[in-house]
Amino acid sequence: MEDQILVHWGILGMKWGVRRYQNEDGTLTELGKAREAKLRAREQARLEKKDLKWVDRHGSKVYKQAYKQSRKELAYEDAKLRSQMVTRNKDGSVNKAYALAFNKVMADLMNTKVSDLKAPSGRVIRFVAKRGELGVHTALADPDYDMSQVRTGVYGGKRYGKVAYRNKQIEVK
Repeated sequence: MEDQILVHWGILGMKWGVRRYQNEDGTLTELGKAREAKLRAREQARLEKKDLKWVDRHGSKVYKQAYKQSRKELAYEDAKLRSQMVTRNKDGSVNKAYALAFNKVMADLMNTKVSDLKAPSGRVIRFVAKRGELGVHTALADPDYDMSQVRTGVYGGKRYGKVAYRNKQIEVK
């Protein structure tokens, strides 16, 4: 058998012993920090895309199951609310104060039914009260996110909602 030789010529422009992304002590250079941030952003975008696909596929089923499980409790709370406040305006439309109170109760009850359900990125399913109409929005939130920040409801849109007391857009389904 003939002698085999391994030859490595390197990469054009490469300097031996010089690192582009790391200092000698192991800390990242500015270029390394930028690269890490870019990689994190790419991973975050990938997880976001995966979450949206997951919600599109499972969101309505989760909503229906949570609603079905909380239906009896919701009927009791609705009867209690109806005895305490006016449900309809003179023109026949739903009273906004009643709708918001009902939606808050509905969101709280339905959140207890899906408290341990997680999306692929680790975010959890939460229901947020709608403002101006009856119902709740389905949302994904970080597990440690304080849902009391959106307790007064979200104004709906086709894709994005607006938190009632902030000028902040959030994505709702």
